[in-house]
Amino acid sequence: MRPEVFTIPGINLTVQSYGLMLVLAFIFGGMLASRNAKRVGENPDNIANLIIYAMLGGVIGARIFHVVHFWSDYQDNFFDVIKIWRGGLEFVGGFITASITMLIYARIKKMPIRVYMDILAPALMLGLAFGRIGCFMNGCCYGKVCDHSWGITFPAVNDITEMGVNGGKTIRYSLPYSHQLHRDFDRDSGPEIELPLEYYGGYLNDQGEFVVSKEVIPKEKREDYYKYPRPITELPENLVADLRSDKYPMKKIHPTQIYSSLNALLICGVLLFSFSRRKNKGITFTYLLILYGISRFIIEGLRADSPLEFDKLTISQNLSIFSIVLGVVLMLIFINKPKLYEKQEIKTGDENGQG
Repeated sequence: MRPEVFTIPGINLTVQSYGLMLVLAFIFGGMLASRNAKRVGENPDNIANLIIYAMLGGVIGARIFHVVHFWSDYQDNFFDVIKIWRGGLEFVGGFITASITMLIYARIKKMPIRVYMDILAPALMLGLAFGRIGCFMNGCCYGKVCDHSWGITFPAVNDITEMGVNGGKTIRYSLPYSHQLHRDFDRDSGPEIELPLEYYGGYLNDQGEFVVSKEVIPKEKREDYYKYPRPITELPENLVADLRSDKYPMKKIHPTQIYSSLNALLICGVLLFSFSRRKNKGITFTYLLILYGISRFIIEGLRADSPLEFDKLTISQNLSIFSIVLGVVLMLIFINKPKLYEKQEIKTGDENGQG
């Protein structure tokens, strides 16, 4: 886990791993999309413009989606909404807003929308593969407890550079470790870590009612409360040192960020194969909707960070179902349309007529 990569000397600017991987995602995703555009005779300069607008729209949408999803974490610290360098961008929200942004741009510029949907589909998955590595380095999008040999743990303490007027360093619990310190009321599980009593500041229930002493809780309701840990910044140095030394390790969890990254690379490969043999406008994009919808639904079930919402599913699982249905509907529409790329195939001079 490495939420910060390095600090640029002289200007004291810390490069965050999540932000760095996000930049790499757009760079390499853009390179792949430009390559695909050339293969079908489209102007690769259009890709650069699309990506700029998609990046802006996607980042804003992904952040809004995350903040709304976890509003309780931001309602008392509204300035934290803009701290995207800490992580907290949800792909589904970014995908929706980036797609809308690209559709509007393509419509204004009178670009062949379905052609560009196919061009961009593999690039989106390549970008996601980089983005999920950023999640892994940041410690977000973490998994549930598991006993598999490939299960992973994260350190208890993160040193974080605070950007802004005051700057400086602060510390916090890593997100997976913090999750195991608390009860997951949605899933009726946890806490998974038991610390000595001096690490706790009181008791909390699922209604958000906090008490300092268990003695003031009626006996019949005591099981509804769990020991609530003190903020790490309020702990004395010796207790923080014990956490740093891994004296109280967390339980192993699914490396869902790695699952997601490898899954994105696999889907990218499938989409590139489809793109090289495409026959109908937009068909490669429909594969993206279906394959990503299925895999995201499965991986989401292994994650521990997403609250359960509708029908005991996360909001991303619900949107995954919608993505699958939409992909199937669009596929049925697109396969009944005439073949495409005749014009582009002439440009590329592919003797097999496949670009």
